[in-house]
Amino acid sequence: MRPANFLESYTAMMALGLILGLVAGGFPALTKEISMASLAILMTLSLSNVSLTETKSKGHIDHALKALFINYGLLTLLILAIGAFFYEDLWWGWVLMAAAPSAISVVPFTTILGGETSKALFSTATNYAAALLLMPAITFALIGSAVSTSSLVYSLLLLIVLPMILSRGVTRLQLAKPVSTSLMNVSFAVLIFAVAGANRDAFVGDPMTVLAVSIGCTVRTFGIGLGTEFALRGLGMPKPSRISYVLFSSYKNLGLTATLAIALFEPVVAVPATICIVFEVVWVIFLGRYYTAFNGTRTVSHSHET
Repeated sequence: MRPANFLESYTAMMALGLILGLVAGGFPALTKEISMASLAILMTLSLSNVSLTETKSKGHIDHALKALFINYGLLTLLILAIGAFFYEDLWWGWVLMAAAPSAISVVPFTTILGGETSKALFSTATNYAAALLLMPAITFALIGSAVSTSSLVYSLLLLIVLPMILSRGVTRLQLAKPVSTSLMNVSFAVLIFAVAGANRDAFVGDPMTVLAVSIGCTVRTFGIGLGTEFALRGLGMPKPSRISYVLFSSYKNLGLTATLAIALFEPVVAVPATICIVFEVVWVIFLGRYYTAFNGTRTVSHSHET
């Protein structure tokens, strides 16, 4: 693989960050600051591809409400149910994941898989607007005094609101797609390196915890994702219409989750999000093969996820 192609491969860069983080142990200092800076850059670049005011049609509003129910209703409840089986530090990690909005990558993945991109764009913007209220509410309700209100609000402003504003300026730069993709993947690799390195002891020293979290991640990603796909297909919904719903049912912003875990708590709280990132990568590759086999000829390429 040529260096340019390597930088454009989300899977390759994620794997590189994960492996190097586990081997090197992450950054010797400033893990929190580097993680937040990396995610802020990643969010800014990702949101530059999202038109926040593309459409206000009735069909898009209906789709956004259903996507919000799927992501912040069904998926959030499933994550909390899974997290209830874990001890306190890991429970907090599952709560942060449940409270997070959908991944920005729902938008490019919808396009790649042959779905309705404009509806995914509008629904993603709606999801993030709702997250400004839902994320603090869910976190406060389930973790309570363990969370600093000022720290959480500051993090949300830095990692969601500021990137939304800065992304409008990046849009005007009209970066070439290979350049934008490479920059996002590098930012994500740095984030994974920091998070995985900070949790090296949990990965290496406690295989039973890794196994238990992995089982939860399988149910959280493949279980509900396939369940949504089969249910909507059974109802006769065409492939282009159901793709984004399947993605909203199975993707949370794990980069944001892991960064907040480190910023607000201890690195171990980021373990569920870090492990789930691996499963989300495998999931989108699986969906590309699945839709090619059963629903057409389009294939999935490697893209970014936050």
